[in-house]
Amino acid sequence: PGAERASYREVALTGRLPTTQEAEQVRGFGIDAIDPVLDEIMKEDAFFERLTEIFNDTLLTDRYINDTDAVGLLNAEKFPSYWFEGVEDDATRNQLAYYTNVGLAREALNLIVHVVKNDLPYTEILTADYMVFTPYSAKSYGVNVSFKDPSDPWELAVGKLPGVPHAGLLTTTMFLNRFPTTATNRNRARARVIYKFFLDTDILKLGARPLDPTSIKTVNPTMNNPNCTVCHELIDPVAATFQNYQVRNDYVPLETTEQMTWFTDMRLPGFGEAKLPEGDEKVAEQWLAKQIVADDRFAQSAVRVVWKGLTGQDLLTEPFDANQPDYVQALEAFQVQDRVVKSIASKLRSNSYNLKQVFKEIIKTDYFRATNVRLPADPEAAEARKAELGALGTAQYMTPEQLDRKIEAVTGYPWRPNRDSPDLLTNGNEYRIFYGGIDSNSITQRISDPNGIMANIAIRMANEMSCLATARDFSADPSDRLLFPYVERSFVPEDDNQFSVPAVTDAIRANIQHLYDHVLGESYDLNDPEITAAYNLFVTIWKDGKNGVTAGTYSADLPGACRSTNDYWTGNELPENRKISQDPDYTVRAWMGVLTFMLSDYKFLHE
Repeated sequence: PGAERASYREVALTGRLPTTQEAEQVRGFGIDAIDPVLDEIMKEDAFFERLTEIFNDTLLTDRYINDTDAVGLLNAEKFPSYWFEGVEDDATRNQLAYYTNVGLAREALNLIVHVVKNDLPYTEILTADYMVFTPYSAKSYGVNVSFKDPSDPWELAVGKLPGVPHAGLLTTTMFLNRFPTTATNRNRARARVIYKFFLDTDILKLGARPLDPTSIKTVNPTMNNPNCTVCHELIDPVAATFQNYQVRNDYVPLETTEQMTWFTDMRLPGFGEAKLPEGDEKVAEQWLAKQIVADDRFAQSAVRVVWKGLTGQDLLTEPFDANQPDYVQALEAFQVQDRVVKSIASKLRSNSYNLKQVFKEIIKTDYFRATNVRLPADPEAAEARKAELGALGTAQYMTPEQLDRKIEAVTGYPWRPNRDSPDLLTNGNEYRIFYGGIDSNSITQRISDPNGIMANIAIRMANEMSCLATARDFSADPSDRLLFPYVERSFVPEDDNQFSVPAVTDAIRANIQHLYDHVLGESYDLNDPEITAAYNLFVTIWKDGKNGVTAGTYSADLPGACRSTNDYWTGNELPENRKISQDPDYTVRAWMGVLTFMLSDYKFLHE
């Protein structure tokens, strides 16, 4: 059962439900049977969209994805960044500007996608001596790059900027601007994020905080005071390797500036015990990249990023206060998880740094798959066990982007005001931020625990999507229906004498069983209490509505938004025999109630 559930939950990678073939390939064959299924899933475009989201949560370069924010970061003296401004037609110019800006804003993320899509070693995200361009971002840089289809704004291809020794995403314009430096900071902020992102080390946790300012009495404390050197002896050499990228974020070797050598009041360029070889100053960033990927922590940092993306949880940190009440349990939980993480990092290294291996290994762990646990009978022991197992299972509130894709996969339609509008959950002017999303600028942390606003958005979504999808699904041929393949609108549970109609009730129960599987990924017998509860909900709504229509209290007409009179995607009018605008038996609205109940269930909203 765990393997089957894991297969269903792969909507987290692609935004679609598993096919029957995929489910059968896993069912009954153990969790390792999911590997070939995941291998195929991780070839789909939707997976790379999800991969982009996961890594943007770390890099936050989507800060520049709006308007022409990314274009504006390019040095206009060096590059034809606003190449599209000469286009006279406003609509065409705006479209080209959009394609160009997105291609530029995601140049670091596109490098990661390129590496993973082509099964290249994950180390190339730092060691690649090239950049990844789209046809339009290449125009802004003024470089000639070969594309299969130059009109495809999303095609990716590699290329180089003349005279620039590329070091993967470390030397991309967007990374350098997202984590900028100043004349006094001297690349230290960049060094800190490099340790955090790629070496699984939070420098800020190494030193005691807060510092006593009266203890700093030495000259140049970052070089000489122990309170400062605990951090600076690590970050300053790395900062110095970015000597060719200073305040303007352009590649400008020191020998071409007034400053011929790195600052004498800072440590020399290096990494750990290694020093930058003399003569490598112009390629210092490339040298640094090689040192980072050779460090065991680099593989572990990859696990950390994917772990957070799949489970919604940060990795546990080792507890150091032995006096905290749950110290023993917290230490045990950390040690167990740490062994799992180190094992996955080892498998990444042994599999040629193919990042897809990390996704597969995390999905197969209990940290992703666990849904319940048997606790000791003793209350005190049970609480201790809960503390040890608190990190097992995901149970994360889905991100706006994930839920948006899941809604369309399950119902067949997106949640938006109308066909031509942006989706409500991914629109920054609508619900993306209110539903716990980020803008990669001022809001950089997702909300994982739902609040009142998020709960109300979910309820509104369930109501509006059941309204939109129910009649439309009934308009389709039963063989093409996602939601109601076993029933028709004429199927009422009781006849005019209020006697049950067995064949109809069986069909209703069968369809409810299907909805549980399709919407929530859960399998129940026809007589299971869950099926009965949903059946009773259907009957209660139907009886109330049928009586209301008979008495004239309720209209037989469906609300306008709940009707099915035209094709959603084309707007073309449906044939008369497929149109649904009335609901005299109140079955459409009864099924809407059942669907609302399921779409608002926490199991639908969580992963």
